[in-house]
Formats: sequence, C-alpha cells, structure tokens
Amino acid sequence: MKIDKPENNTYCATIVKIGAIISLENCDNVVATSLFGYQGIISKDTQVGDVGIVFPAETQLSEEFCFFNNLYRHNDRNEDQTQKGYIEDNRRVKAVKFRGNRSDCLFMSLESLSWTGVKLTDLKVGDEFDHLNGKEICKKYVRVSRGNHTNKQTVAKRFERVEPRFLPEHFHTDHYFKFYMDIDPETEVIVSQKIHGTSIRIGNTIVKRKLSLFEKLLSKLGVHIETTEYDVVYGSRKVIKDINNPYQKSYYGTDIWTTEGEKIKDMIPKNYVLYGELIGYTPEGMAIQKDYTYGIEQGKCELYIYRVAVINADGVSQDLTWDHMVEFCNSIGARVVPEIWRGKLKDLKIEDYLDKRLFDEGYRHCISLGENSFVDEGVVVRVDRRTPYCMKAKGSLFLEHETKLLDQEVEDIEAEQEA
Repeated sequence: MKIDKPENNTYCATIVKIGAIISLENCDNVVATSLFGYQGIISKDTQVGDVGIVFPAETQLSEEFCFFNNLYRHNDRNEDQTQKGYIEDNRRVKAVKFRGNRSDCLFMSLESLSWTGVKLTDLKVGDEFDHLNGKEICKKYVRVSRGNHTNKQTVAKRFERVEPRFLPEHFHTDHYFKFYMDIDPETEVIVSQKIHGTSIRIGNTIVKRKLSLFEKLLSKLGVHIETTEYDVVYGSRKVIKDINNPYQKSYYGTDIWTTEGEKIKDMIPKNYVLYGELIGYTPEGMAIQKDYTYGIEQGKCELYIYRVAVINADGVSQDLTWDHMVEFCNSIGARVVPEIWRGKLKDLKIEDYLDKRLFDEGYRHCISLGENSFVDEGVVVRVDRRTPYCMKAKGSLFLEHETKLLDQEVEDIEAEQEA
C-alpha cells in the first residue's frame, strides 16, 4: 500500500500509539491522552499501547469519514441513523472544553478507516495522510469566503506579469510537537514571537512586460526585445497583488498588502523578497485579527518581517540567515518579529512561552498585546539553513480562541484570501 504525502501535514490524519492515560476531573467515562502537544479526550477503555488516528483542531473531516463512522450530530446524515455523534455539519474538529478539561484533537480507532477498503495492518505508527485508497479522509478547514470573487474564466484570460517562482508563497511551517524529534538535539534554534495578523510578500523582482503590437512584430522579425523588467510587487499568503498590471483587478474589500508594501518599496534591492506579518487594522478601520490589534491605533497597522530571500534571474532562491535578516531590516528601517530565545534545541523549554502574555511576563522586547487579547498565539522555532526550517507551536488557550471565532464566523482577511 502506498500512502501519498498529505497536502498539509499539520492538518492531516496521523497514525499514533497511546503513550499515557491522563485522569480527568468531573469525568467518569472518559480519560485523556497527550498527542503532539494536543490533548485528546478518549474512552476510559483505551489502553496504553493502543494504536489509532489523531486529527488536530481545525482539521475538516471528509463527508464519507463522518457518514461511515456515524459522527454527525444530525443523525439523518449518518449511515446508521439511530446513532448520533458530536460533529457539526461543517465537519470541523474543534478546540473546546469538556467539563472543564481541554480537548484540542480527535482520536479515532483504526477501524474508523475500514470503509476505505485499506488493509489496516498495513498502517504503521507515524503514517500521515489525507487520502487513502483514493478516498478523502480530511483536510485543513477553511471558512467559506463571503467575498465577491471573479469567475475562473476571467482569471484565466487576464495577463499575469508575475511568475510564482519570482514571488513564491512562504514555505509551509510544520507543527513543532509533531516534528521537533526529527531535529538533532544539538542543533541551534531561534525562537521568535508568533504574532497574529495577515501574511504579506513584498518583492523587487522580475516581471513580464506587456509587449505592444509593434514590439511583437519586431520580435518576429528577429529583433531582440526585452520581455521582462524589474518591478516591486506584493502578495498575501496566497494571492499576488500587482497594481501596475492594468489587467488585474482587486476583488476584495481592502488591499492592505499593496498599501503597506508601497511604504517600503523604494528600500528593497532588486531580487529581494521580504516575508512578514501585518498587525493592527486595515485602512478602513477593520481589525486584521479580532482581539489581536496589539494596541495599534485604529486605521493603522505595523509590518514585522520574519524572512528575507534573494531570488535570482533563474528563480533560484537563497535565504538570509536570521542575523543577516535582522541586519538587513535594520538598514532599511523595517521591524523584525521579536526574537525570544536561542540555543540548542535540547535546552529549549517550549512550554515557557505558550499560553502566556509574553510582554507582560517580562519579555519586554516582545510586542505587547492589546487589552482584548487573552494570550499570545505562540512561537516559531527556526533552524537556519539555505531555506530555513520553521516549526510553529500554539498554546491550547489560543486554539480555543481560534475555534470560537470560527464558530462565530468572524471575518478574517487572511482566511478570505486563502478561500
């Protein structure tokens, strides 16, 4: 049996073995276990050594998985309509409190995969997947966007100046508790504050020129015509914003990425791409992230850089090290996400930085949270390489906050872009 790599290894199914049982207050029929830093509520009949599957909070289970396992709360959607589950129709795994005890992942038995036709004995601890035997098991939950987007036909026909290789999306950041054991404990790591905003890319990079009819004619006659040029372009995590392309229109209510990128465009050398986080408010006064405005004045925002890459004319990328990135940002007057700690991975006590208001805990170089913020989102652990390897760790209290906002369908411009 071949298991394909999941699209997103943070929000996928993982085969795990129960390593410990945790007793819970106010609970007679259930206990808990710790899996990759999450806590799962499990049956009291579960034993240490039992093998099953874990789905982290904000994973979306597939329709078939919920149907065949009778997980839907609305039992008319289940295979056995006499059975009633606890999963809502949107099929999200949530971070919630159960009788005062946290639950931020879902543990299921291997038998829950029987409907796929896979041979269960072929599955091994550590296997990750979002599909089995061509059947969807799960994926990252993305709230349905209510924005006014264009149709695919229009997108396909318009002139695109920017090739993705010259303004690539930021690489995937792995889940710390799931992958830190793959890193040599002697490796030096840098821990930075994970701020909660919206991602931005800013690049002084190569773009295509829109040739005139005369230039096209000359090109056909063998005359050399430059087909590319340098320009500063911007992007959110998923969408490229190119205001100098007359054929590209914005289909979103705000373009904070261009507004903020324009402020530093003259400071960016050719072939440099900056990756950062915008926090605070949109120019229209909407909070970029509800309850996480960091005391910034309404209508304003701040940019913090967490990565700088140099991408040459062949599309080959080379990142600046963390220290070189800090030096570069200082030279152009750009802020960098605050560094909290550095040292060998074996000496890192990650729990010291989770479920806390870091600034208020004495980390005065961190960004102070606003009054309505409960705790910091978490931290990012970085290993410097040609392309850095980064892992994120979020606290359980922040995961609960994130789940509540999704339940309330609070608008989130980051999610709108991803959708």
